[in-house]
Amino acid sequence: MTTDESSSIENVWQEIEELVMGLAQISRTEISSQRFYSELVERAIQGLSARGALLWIPDSHRDFELIEQQGLNPETDPILGLSQEQVHRHRMLLNEVLLENEPASIAAGTGLSAEHQGKNPLSENLILCPVRIMRDSVASIGILEIIHAAPRSYEAQEGYLRFISALCEISEDFCQHQQLLKLQELETLWEEFERFSEHVHLHLDTQQTAYIIANEGRLLINCDRVSVLQRSGSAYRLLAASGVESIERRSESVQRLETLVNRIQALNRPYWNWEADQNYPPQITEPLHAYLDLAASRSLMIFPLKHITQESTEPVNNTRLHDQSSPAEQTIGAIVVEQFHEASAGQTFLDRSLAVARHGGTALYNALQYESFPFFPVLKFWSHSPVRKRQLTWRKLATAGVVLAVIAALLILIPADFTIEGTGTLQPVDQQNIFATADGIVDQILVQQGDEVTQDQTLLTLRDSELELESSRVRGEIQTVQKRLAVIQAARLELNPTDADALQRANRLTAEQEELNERLKSLTEQRTLLKNQQDALLLKSPIAGEVLTWDLQEKLLARPVQRGQRLLTVARLAGPWELKMQVPDSEVGHVLEAQRRSETPLNVCFLLLTDPDQTYTGTIQSIAATAEPDQEGTPAVQITVKLDRESMKGLRPGASVLPQIDCGQRSLGYVWLRRLWETVQREFFLF
Repeated sequence: MTTDESSSIENVWQEIEELVMGLAQISRTEISSQRFYSELVERAIQGLSARGALLWIPDSHRDFELIEQQGLNPETDPILGLSQEQVHRHRMLLNEVLLENEPASIAAGTGLSAEHQGKNPLSENLILCPVRIMRDSVASIGILEIIHAAPRSYEAQEGYLRFISALCEISEDFCQHQQLLKLQELETLWEEFERFSEHVHLHLDTQQTAYIIANEGRLLINCDRVSVLQRSGSAYRLLAASGVESIERRSESVQRLETLVNRIQALNRPYWNWEADQNYPPQITEPLHAYLDLAASRSLMIFPLKHITQESTEPVNNTRLHDQSSPAEQTIGAIVVEQFHEASAGQTFLDRSLAVARHGGTALYNALQYESFPFFPVLKFWSHSPVRKRQLTWRKLATAGVVLAVIAALLILIPADFTIEGTGTLQPVDQQNIFATADGIVDQILVQQGDEVTQDQTLLTLRDSELELESSRVRGEIQTVQKRLAVIQAARLELNPTDADALQRANRLTAEQEELNERLKSLTEQRTLLKNQQDALLLKSPIAGEVLTWDLQEKLLARPVQRGQRLLTVARLAGPWELKMQVPDSEVGHVLEAQRRSETPLNVCFLLLTDPDQTYTGTIQSIAATAEPDQEGTPAVQITVKLDRESMKGLRPGASVLPQIDCGQRSLGYVWLRRLWETVQREFFLF
């Protein structure tokens, strides 16, 4: 070997050593897995001057998935044009090397050995080496495949294998380094999570707990802002936001955020993530853009705050895979996680947010349950009162007992007016709703709001194109039948009564005439029915009065309506009026009891919201026998109140009033504290 050849070989090995050392240094940096394996494949090609390098990893179907490639891919290269059988033999070769777990150099057209079925389908040499690959935070064994020219000597082939094996060993070091970083990250996360869990369960005050969830949760999630909302019925109310001392309830951003969460939480999903390039339903898009215009958030995620009502054997991580809430969970609120700069919501970000939502939901539920105890404000005041810490003597206790006894006696002995409140509206007694008598389109509107109408006056007309078409068809058939009857009548007059053929033809014409007469009778009945249906399209007023429905032209003209749909209302405003009031079902028992005790109808006094300075009176006319849900879903009983029309001015149909029913007199203590007593009955005595 000459000096030049030795120098050349030494330079080659020096370059290979630099490639290996450079990859080793990269493996210990904060580099992503994709970038590292791209470097690994690129350095393998540089070191061997190879035509191609591929990184394979086995999948769940016992096949191989290509995760990194540079240069030639033998299975997809159109020039090579491998057959399905050759590709299958190539995959078998990868699997056999994986099972042997040893690096191998495979010559063109050969396999590992005669006993193995896998073959190298190329005319070039293959180097296959098992390699540990980190993917999705999980390490698995894959195959590094190098396509290069056949080595000129056995020593060169061994050198190639050592070089590739060294790269694969560095990949194993990279996996260990990534796992170590993951463990360090988990250790840090557990420390932060332990601190958050300790703080969030420290207090039983709802507002204080919400502030801890917002501020400590922001640090744990590592985001820009966390907002906490409490569920109240079907609505959500903002309690706290990170970095904000107090919530301004009249703020437009607060109102828009509450509206957005109300709409989104109605979807009943585990969490919701806003992405700028994604299309959303209109009921979400409008409040979302309205809020983002004020908040200027670049990313936004909403997680429900839930309390687990019963234990489940399902792993916690599986809950995010469901599209609906579990029946074993009770939604008590929501948190909104926002970023004001570009940031991708990775798995760690999502896991931390879900952890804050889970523990924050339990802490907020405990605080709400604690504050829902009866007499909680009194007990809270007493627990912080300085009187509680003083030493009480028997004299002080006796004095306090006497004072309490006097107060109780006064509450029992002093009478007071007992009234039951409700809600209601004023309505004319003579009032009729006009309903659509058939499906159709509103063709004409002949009245407007405020017009005086008489009984049977046409208010509007409907048009049914199918009915018109059917009427035209029937009229046409009637005309055809009548013309045919006229022709038959003329033909019969022209026949000779002494001719036998003419007599036979006359019989046929007579039979046809009878048939046409029956047909004409049927068509006439159809025309009558169609005429009645067309007359029903003219909607008339059943009473004389005034049209109450406003903006009829905008609401109804040229619009399709369905049979039974309410179109407008007519009322006789000059006649008697009545008050339709709603009393909660839980209160109506007092009214019925007072009605049984009284010999005359109970009096009702009420205020008009449009004239709160004047009090009006009336008497109960009837009480409904059943309760029906009101607009909020609370069972209520309707009570009709008779009014004195002459004593009231400026009446408007549907005007809201605040009525009170006079139920006699009861003790002052009962009038003041009856709701408290009823609550105690429900909570403790169960009746």
